[in-house]
Amino acid sequence: MKKKVLAVLLTTALATTMLFTGCGSKQGANGAGNKAAQSGGTLNVDLAEIKTLDSAQGQDTASGTAVNAAFEGLTRVNNKKVELAAAKECKVSDDKKTYTFTLKDLKWTDGKPVTAKDFEYAWKRLVDPKTKAPFSTFINGVVKNATKISTGKGKLEELGVKAKDDKTLVVELEKPVPYFEEQLAHTVLFPQRKDIVEAQGDKYGSDPTKMVFNGPFVIESWQKGGKTILKKNDKYYDTANVKIDKLTFQCIKELPTKYQMFSSKQLDVIQGTGEYAEKLKKDADAGKCNLRVGKSLSSFYMMFNMNGKNKLLMNPKIRLALSLAIDRETYVNKIYKRGFVSYGLIPDTMKCGDKDFRKEVPEPLKAIVNQNKDPKALFIEGLKELKMNPDPSKYTLNYMEQGSDAFYKQCAEYYQNQWKTKLGVNITIKQPASFADYITKCQAGEFEIAMSGWIADFNDPFSMMSCFMKNDGNNHSKYYNPKYEESVKKAEQESDSSKRLELFKQAENILVAEDAGIAPAFSKDVRVAEQKKIKGIQNPSCGCEYEFKWASIEK
Repeated sequence: MKKKVLAVLLTTALATTMLFTGCGSKQGANGAGNKAAQSGGTLNVDLAEIKTLDSAQGQDTASGTAVNAAFEGLTRVNNKKVELAAAKECKVSDDKKTYTFTLKDLKWTDGKPVTAKDFEYAWKRLVDPKTKAPFSTFINGVVKNATKISTGKGKLEELGVKAKDDKTLVVELEKPVPYFEEQLAHTVLFPQRKDIVEAQGDKYGSDPTKMVFNGPFVIESWQKGGKTILKKNDKYYDTANVKIDKLTFQCIKELPTKYQMFSSKQLDVIQGTGEYAEKLKKDADAGKCNLRVGKSLSSFYMMFNMNGKNKLLMNPKIRLALSLAIDRETYVNKIYKRGFVSYGLIPDTMKCGDKDFRKEVPEPLKAIVNQNKDPKALFIEGLKELKMNPDPSKYTLNYMEQGSDAFYKQCAEYYQNQWKTKLGVNITIKQPASFADYITKCQAGEFEIAMSGWIADFNDPFSMMSCFMKNDGNNHSKYYNPKYEESVKKAEQESDSSKRLELFKQAENILVAEDAGIAPAFSKDVRVAEQKKIKGIQNPSCGCEYEFKWASIEK
């Protein structure tokens, strides 16, 4: 679900060898190299509810965090730089379309070797339509024939990934892809054991005791909606540089409880949200804890279900009115109390080639907000186009919260008040049983309006734009516009960064302004509070919230 630096390419006569910064057994700058750090100890982390341990089915960063801790792909991101991980070497052809990876001597937790076939199987399972993976399109337009296969028009054996032997994996690309190296570190491309997956069937990823792992940690137990316990993996090839003995993920729903547990040192890591963002800043200023603050390549937005069940949401003017009625500044500054206001899909600092996209392209919704001071009039226009009673008070829309805790309720009530006051439409708040239930309902299309978000998997607009393509597994609102589709597909295939930027500009304007397919609200920041003794935790962009491999605890 972020931001990474591409590796350096060294050209040779016949092939190009990829030099990943800090590869091999070098110590991560944030972890093992810290003289004050000592081995051992338990790290207690507040983490949202984990939905699955299946790397192919995970869609949320909590699940991704658990998977990232217990598995490892060909590469890993350390201090925003791509490093070789399961792979000890990678050679790239002159045309940059063929990657040949040589694996290290690796073991699964049951002692069996990790092979190139485990990667081939995992990648094929990801794009197989039968898997119904949320990230089934992740390597579309990147790995040869992935698009054909994920859309049911090709055979699995045609995918451009092949285990040449137990230690050699060959990947063929459709074209040179500047962000491919970043993609390799994503959790959905981690290896999987075919025998284990097939033995569990649909239940794979629901019971860690029936799984095998190849990462820095082993998941010992997982209480859904509660505590997850991980221990150091003694079969991991780089276990000497893993300093934490045990990790515990605790799903604490109420913000006051999280803060109290952090203050009493029952939790070592929490995120600051709402009024507690301010309290944690004061605590950090007083020297009670450390607070890491930064920008995140993320976008959070209202999604409108366009499955046709609620006729109102099929009208772009009504959707735009709902978008314009939101006071984003008040929400970010007074309710959420963190992050940055957004009037577009693409977040600040996202690159398109060597250019900062947002510096080149103004947020498309800003001008429209300034031009339309009466969103209710726009809402009424939409009702008239639908040949419905033009009185907004005659209608009710449902808004689904993101979870069952008090903070989500506060957010929902803010939006309810905005729409009722400014548009006159009635809003019923629907509360899911939990965050996992919210995700399930989104995936099933069981909502009308819901807040959603995306944390970029690599630093390129395509990571955001692809989510709203017709066949993308994350397009829960069922948005579709052929013009949008065409612009994104052309950008995906274009190699000239200036032309790509223009195509992405067109696509964003269609999605956000012309269609109001979503209502951008804010981009998230990184705001992590840690006990003073905790060192080396990172926040990468590869499908997870945290990276713990290089974490340590000062004695």
